[in-house]
Amino acid sequence: MNFYQPSWAKRRRVLITERSKLNYSNFIDRLADLYGDRTAFMLDGPIDYPGFSGDCLSFRDVARVVNRMAGALRALGVGPGDRVGLITMNRVEIAFANFAAAKLGAIPVPMNFMLRPNEIDFIVQKAGIELLVCDPRILRGTIKDLSSVPSVKHWAVIGNEEPPEGVTLLADLMRDAPDYVESAKPSSLDDIALLFFTSGTTGFPKGATMSHAAAMVGIHNIGRLAALSPKLKSRFALLVMPVAHAGGYAQMLLYLGFGTPAYFLSKFDPEVIFDVVERLRPTLFPGAPAMYRILLDAGAAKRDWSSVRVFGGGADAFDDDLVRAVRALGGRRVLGFHVKPMFIRGYGMAESNSYVTATPPFEAGDNCLGWVTPPVRYRIVDEDTRKDVERGKPGELLLRGPNITRGYWNDDFATELAFENGWFRTGDIVRQGKWRMLFFVGRSAEIIKSGGYKISANEVDQHLTQHPDVEHAATVGVPHPIKGERPVAAVKLRPGATTTPEELLEWARERIAPYKCPREIVLMDDMPFTFSLKPKRREVRERLLAEMKEDLE
Repeated sequence: MNFYQPSWAKRRRVLITERSKLNYSNFIDRLADLYGDRTAFMLDGPIDYPGFSGDCLSFRDVARVVNRMAGALRALGVGPGDRVGLITMNRVEIAFANFAAAKLGAIPVPMNFMLRPNEIDFIVQKAGIELLVCDPRILRGTIKDLSSVPSVKHWAVIGNEEPPEGVTLLADLMRDAPDYVESAKPSSLDDIALLFFTSGTTGFPKGATMSHAAAMVGIHNIGRLAALSPKLKSRFALLVMPVAHAGGYAQMLLYLGFGTPAYFLSKFDPEVIFDVVERLRPTLFPGAPAMYRILLDAGAAKRDWSSVRVFGGGADAFDDDLVRAVRALGGRRVLGFHVKPMFIRGYGMAESNSYVTATPPFEAGDNCLGWVTPPVRYRIVDEDTRKDVERGKPGELLLRGPNITRGYWNDDFATELAFENGWFRTGDIVRQGKWRMLFFVGRSAEIIKSGGYKISANEVDQHLTQHPDVEHAATVGVPHPIKGERPVAAVKLRPGATTTPEELLEWARERIAPYKCPREIVLMDDMPFTFSLKPKRREVRERLLAEMKEDLE
């Protein structure tokens, strides 16, 4: 591993003095110029592309692959403003394709690899995607037949496997591509740089637009720290969160901006992680609450974590017991004292480029979100009066800042609902507690958080009501010891229908991504309704929880 140290003056020039020249199209090239042969990624398996072959990439290697991939995309007709869909298993190439599209001034649209063909097609239509970049496993296992996603006009695949007819192998086009492609210059930092499709309270996924300014907020702030540090330490991180997830993507950008080498794990496997931690001795380890619970249940306490100086957390709320258990994994002796590793939690969402708050590096109270980080501004308002609440009282969190989305792609209605006098409505209920830190209280009944993924209850309902025998559906989140919550759906059948819950589940699994598909479907003939004949979701949840409690007793 190469820990090349660029001079303090060069770091200051690139990351502070010339930061106005840094945008989402050119930042990979600027970082390559700054960090050069310093290691950017180590991979859990080798890759082989024109311009690079192996399992350890320097910043210069990353820039070369990204530039050649940009040349390949340009040969396919990609240009400024075009939306480029990206859906692969958790592979480092999805990040390279993302940066390559951005170099051309195109707008990358990363997608979760668990989506089903109909869900992919919805996003393709909504975003106006013409080119979809995927990998062989997605083609074979999810897509199966190109006609299952009829809205895609052009297909491209990463890797080296011979693709099916009608699909272009990017590696073939990369052979004739140059090592450097001129970056498209945005007319303004307010231009849209990328789209993150996210679940929300209104139903099907919405494309949160990220401007160049929004996309670079984290890079600028972490870059300032890197520029002012007297020396770049030999930090080394594990990157285990999926990079198509907003949290994993933000973590990757943080490491790139700080020049931190990262070991890229393509699959979350506890035994593999234990072995990597003991063999490579990382100093930084980020994860979601569900990941940490799985690691602890798999025997993490019996393995050697002494190299980890900082654990990180995001994607969902943490309780202090979990933070305490994770910190107890590591530690080292300093001047005869046992020093525990730090644990820093963060809070964010796709609409904020996963950048809103950070906690102190120790236990700070259950569901602590920490302090709001500049340049983000916030308010906590009463749900009924919409006035600012008194300190200590719960209210909805509103956000404003350069990293906050300006709206949803091609969806004026959702954009109007999401903003209140210029403030973004998170739908999360928080309170201001000790040391003026924010603490999570709850979220809208329309949102379920399972294993770090945000699930729209309305979206699942709309999928279920497409079944000819389903009249109404109400999906809710019920507690789960590992995932935090899991989706369960109550369904009211049409008169005379005889479909069983098992048959509905089988039907749903073919149409809804595994992470958001209900784990259980319960028939509820006397479902409670509002005056406007909408299911009362909170009452449905209370009844389901009561029934589950009775079953356990």
